[in-house]
Amino acid sequence: MERMVTLENVEISDLHGHPELITSLLYKRLLQKLEEAIACISEKKYAQANAALQLCNDIVTRLGFGIKYEAGVLADRLEMLYQYVFELIIQGNLRKDIKLLQEAKEIICQLDDAWTIAMEKEKGKTQVMAHLAGKPRLNPYERREIEQETWNHAEKKQFDF
Repeated sequence: MERMVTLENVEISDLHGHPELITSLLYKRLLQKLEEAIACISEKKYAQANAALQLCNDIVTRLGFGIKYEAGVLADRLEMLYQYVFELIIQGNLRKDIKLLQEAKEIICQLDDAWTIAMEKEKGKTQVMAHLAGKPRLNPYERREIEQETWNHAEKKQFDF
């Protein structure tokens, strides 16, 4: 996928076989809803802010379900970060505190940026591997012949003064 991932340009068919896109879209939707909630609180539209923040916590919960714990300590830290963001959103909603919601937004924004960079790096690795896979591989006999020719050439060069 060559284009930048946004909520507007991803089709359902793009998601099949690409779980990393789902995470990216969840981050983007979460940021969108946090911005909406902050604006609603500023305008004293508390019911709309509450609805947006409930959706935010649903998204954070889904992100938590997607953690692959085989990653070890990193996965544990990410889970703790999600729990912290979840708590910020709850407290921000109860207190109608924009500062808490902005902190949650800042954390998610950093995670989204890091995730985007990781997806780009992985895409680059995948392209390199695809390029290498296109090159013909040598079977052991061909490899041995090339090694022998190289050895013979090096030996011959050694004695040619």
